[in-house]
Amino acid sequence: DNGQSIRIRDKGEPGTNGGPRGDLLVEVNVAKHPIFQRQDMNIFSTAPITFAQAALGGDVKISTVDGDVLYTVKPGTQTDTKIRLKGKGMPGINGGEAGSLLLEVTVHDKPGFERKGMDLYTTVEIPFETAALGGEAIVPTLTGKVSCKIKEGTQSGTKIRLKGKGIVSMKNPSQKGDEYAVIQIRVPKHLSPDAKQKLSEYAKAAS
Repeated sequence: DNGQSIRIRDKGEPGTNGGPRGDLLVEVNVAKHPIFQRQDMNIFSTAPITFAQAALGGDVKISTVDGDVLYTVKPGTQTDTKIRLKGKGMPGINGGEAGSLLLEVTVHDKPGFERKGMDLYTTVEIPFETAALGGEAIVPTLTGKVSCKIKEGTQSGTKIRLKGKGIVSMKNPSQKGDEYAVIQIRVPKHLSPDAKQKLSEYAKAAS
């Protein structure tokens, strides 16, 4: 332990007048580890995982003081979830039981997705004409892309619910959250003269 003294006999200063040699007293100073923090017999660290691993579960490689181990992450895991790996802490004293490695999960962000509890949110751009006339849009999910129907007259900010495409509950794997695709209308920046004329005709007809 830090601050512990070790006595090495007969390795100190020579004795006076032929007397016995003194002892060498060494005070232990344990250097800090860049990953692990120690408390008694337990070791604390973090376990960074990907967004997909947290949502869908799977095996992750975790570093310990005596090498890497595979740990199966449960679907629905979130940041601050605690993991205990028994026997992966400090070795036991005098043959005693080893301590534990206590991990705190940190989940990386995934571009294009936002997690709120068990629900997911993503933004989907659709052309102006699809919003006005209706059609279909491709929406990314954690398990692949799906096609969604767009109603005519859809407005920016409209949320399309994809039932069961969210995060699995850690407490009840049969329960799943939903995914919400938030519509953002893509307005064309450059219009041809013919398109401008058609749009002007539409504006007059709609007024």
